[in-house]
Amino acid sequence: MMYRVAIFLISLVLFSPPSWSAQKFYDDDPQMTETDPENAQNVEGWEIDLVYDLAENLFTRPGDKTPNVRAQNVNTIDEVPDSSWFTNRAGTIQITPADVAKGPDTTNGPSDGEWTIIAGKNDGVTPGFTIEDSAGRKWFIKPDPPGYPAMSTGTEVAVTKLFWALGYYEPETHIATLKVDNLRIGEKATVKAPSGKRRKMKMSDVKNMLRRAEKNPDGTYRVIASLALQGKPLGGFRFYGTRPDDPNDIIPHEHHRELRGYFVFAAWLNHVDCKAINSLDTLITDNGKSFVRHNLLDFSSALGSGSIYAHDYWEGYEQIVEEKSHIGKDAISFGFLIEPYRTAPFFLSRAIGRLPSNYQSWNPDTWLPRATNAAFVRARADDKFWAARKVMAIDNDMIRAAVQSGQFNDPKSEEFLVTALAERRDAIGRNYLTAINPVVEPVLDDAGALTFGNAAVDAGFAKAPQNYQAIWYSFDNATGQSVKIGETSAGGARIQAPAGLAMDAGSFIRIEISARSAEYPSWETPVQAYFKHVENEWKLIGFERMQ
Repeated sequence: MMYRVAIFLISLVLFSPPSWSAQKFYDDDPQMTETDPENAQNVEGWEIDLVYDLAENLFTRPGDKTPNVRAQNVNTIDEVPDSSWFTNRAGTIQITPADVAKGPDTTNGPSDGEWTIIAGKNDGVTPGFTIEDSAGRKWFIKPDPPGYPAMSTGTEVAVTKLFWALGYYEPETHIATLKVDNLRIGEKATVKAPSGKRRKMKMSDVKNMLRRAEKNPDGTYRVIASLALQGKPLGGFRFYGTRPDDPNDIIPHEHHRELRGYFVFAAWLNHVDCKAINSLDTLITDNGKSFVRHNLLDFSSALGSGSIYAHDYWEGYEQIVEEKSHIGKDAISFGFLIEPYRTAPFFLSRAIGRLPSNYQSWNPDTWLPRATNAAFVRARADDKFWAARKVMAIDNDMIRAAVQSGQFNDPKSEEFLVTALAERRDAIGRNYLTAINPVVEPVLDDAGALTFGNAAVDAGFAKAPQNYQAIWYSFDNATGQSVKIGETSAGGARIQAPAGLAMDAGSFIRIEISARSAEYPSWETPVQAYFKHVENEWKLIGFERMQ
């Protein structure tokens, strides 16, 4: 849809007379799947510099400076269509705890037998390397840090499953056992020497890396094994602008709803390390045509894990710059300045690291990653509302399935994670489902009865409003003009249309739906629902929130 709109606007400028059409909807609206129409075969890989990316996001505001821009990749009913960025799962299709436990997995993990190391790990702070298993498949291997068995690996698996359930493209991940005796060094595997030059890797290099890993009593190592993603690696994607050589990448990333909503999901899972290098674009070619798929990865700094250590006390409460500034603040205040995180209760274990235990009073709006990004900064209330509905679709059994897939081997820690994530999920629902008009999923039948849901009320986070009001208009799709038909109201989520509602084939109506609630005045800002009469029934063709 977005590509079609861009071409349509260009054609209007080039070929239309001054009095051009203001057509709002098309016969194929709403589009639930967005394809990449152009061949992206010429896209080249790039490398995102970690230091520059961090400084840019901490000290500048990259991307579109226009305030309060609505997400630009939503379809006509205000949803994110399936695309090379996102696939709707939880809240859209029926998924089970078993589906969550499986996630993106297609195998049972690396095959037994000899593992050939084909490359060292070039970025990040955790030790690791790339192997080819005995079946010829490529895997990225990372162990747990000393003193924290299961923390990093279990977190990576569990959080990967949950992000998959939410709708993102994720690598297949497994808990595996590394046996040093089964390793061999590939002919092309190299490491960087202290001089900066690369040399052939030796087994002593591998053993040096593993000194920074938790070792099992039998001499093996528990590791995370991530299967190489499909396609040619292109490097990460930035959270603003577009990839200039991808002809399908036409919407600035800061205006993608799934990237804005990523803030809510990251807050839920305490994923503080949501930076550009923890993403990966891959070039996929199918039937001679190529497109770029956008993947999220590397969740070892989530929940209570800081990847190579338990999360520090300040993580999730402050950004890096704020935390570092406390040295000066402490000196000026002679140590009397007490930051909120210094007195907050925490759950700490060797299995899962450190995570705040005051989840019942947790507020997602106060959560902060180590460094924010342009999409997070642009997130509006409607983006967070969309994300909150996705989070609320992950029930306790699904959470438990994801946590159990992490194999933390500590029942008390696992139970804490399930409880904490359920409570943090509900805090997200309380905050974001009530913040704006929560009317959802309107349906109009041929008897003129308009029914709908209220996401906040249905989730149990708010009382039903005193009443609902609907203002009805006939709508001219060719000109965008509306003519008022009448107003109706009701005490519940079912409102009857006024007399005179047109029932002609192809006719359009627009309905403004609002709610009167003393507790939530923002509910009086109406949502706009557009229906078209198609094949003897009313079809929802448009829905807009916060216009």
